[in-house]
Amino acid sequence: MQWPLPAILATLLVPVLVVIVVVLLMALRRARAARREVEIVAREDKEASTRRFRRLEQDLHFLVDFFRIFARLLGEMHAERQVRMIPHALLRAVVEIFGPEVATVLVRRGSPSGSGSSKPEELPRLSVVALHSTRGSLRKGMEFQFGEGQAGMVAERQQVMVRRDFEEDQVAIYQRSQVTVEPKYDIIAPMVAGGETLGVLAISRPDRHHDSERDVLEMIARVGALTWKNVQAYRDKEVEAEVDKLTRIFNKGALLRRLGLALHEARQTGVKTSIFMFDLDNFKVYNDTNGHLAGDRLLTQLAQLVKETVRADDVFGRFGGEEFLLVMPNRNSAQALTVAGTIRKRIEEYPFEGGETQPLGRVTISGGVACFPDDAAEQVELMQAADNALYKAKGDGRNQVQRADESGLNPIETQ
Repeated sequence: MQWPLPAILATLLVPVLVVIVVVLLMALRRARAARREVEIVAREDKEASTRRFRRLEQDLHFLVDFFRIFARLLGEMHAERQVRMIPHALLRAVVEIFGPEVATVLVRRGSPSGSGSSKPEELPRLSVVALHSTRGSLRKGMEFQFGEGQAGMVAERQQVMVRRDFEEDQVAIYQRSQVTVEPKYDIIAPMVAGGETLGVLAISRPDRHHDSERDVLEMIARVGALTWKNVQAYRDKEVEAEVDKLTRIFNKGALLRRLGLALHEARQTGVKTSIFMFDLDNFKVYNDTNGHLAGDRLLTQLAQLVKETVRADDVFGRFGGEEFLLVMPNRNSAQALTVAGTIRKRIEEYPFEGGETQPLGRVTISGGVACFPDDAAEQVELMQAADNALYKAKGDGRNQVQRADESGLNPIETQ
């Protein structure tokens, strides 16, 4: 039986159509899947781009804030004249830049590292002097030995260390376990100047991060160390310029400046200020008998004896030769006479070398006391009044203290 051609074509067409439909459906499905993949990739690329953009934005904000704060810090350091204020300025900058949970500035106490001192109180150690903390047991005033804990290790090694360094270093792991009050610091930078560790900066759990955060903290630490060194050197030179080289107490120039300041404050506050001017009796006899080296030792010992006797806010110095001046803020004549009498008695009773060779059988002083504003209204006249009283004490037999004449030279009239 022969199939008609149309029937044969119809029979073949059905499977072909089915195959075509299946292929089309599969192609459509693949196209949809491909489109979804394209959309997913595009979305992921967009999210990645967004993340990258946000990270770049955060990095930019970090650097902008760093340069702004660092510029301000440089200005503060340039103007700073007190060492004790430097740690607080450094801490403020670190907190503003990093936003950490814990930030601290530890400074070196005791002898410089490598000085070889064996006394416990002179061994180099770190003391917490500035602290920002929202958690933990770290407190201001806590101290750690060099090499002790994370901060001590950084101080000893003089190199910046981050959390990863501490986790990979077995010695660091051990040291950290020994000091439980320390937080797990993320970055610690030493403050090094002239090869000497002056302290460390340390932060824990910073809120802001940057690829250069290690370098940033190191830069702040270096600026702090250099400023510290420069201010200390400036203060040392300033003090040296005001100190008598033999006795190590104030020299004449420093005494006059401080007396002027004391009188200015007395005028502003209405309080009294007294001075005690004295010198050694028969000092030429002492030098001629015992020698000038012994005379220098006598002046040095006397200066230290008086310095240990007076108050911390009194100003004591060598006015010239064997003459000394004591400025006593907020003391009236009666109080000043009591202090002067105590000093005279201590000197008379002290066993100075060669004292028995003196005309009075011991080392003694004569002095005069004058009070502002009772005895004089101006600095020069006040000193003249005390000097007149001193010479009156010498004329009356030495080894005594006299008060300035009651009338004074130009006392301020009271209403």
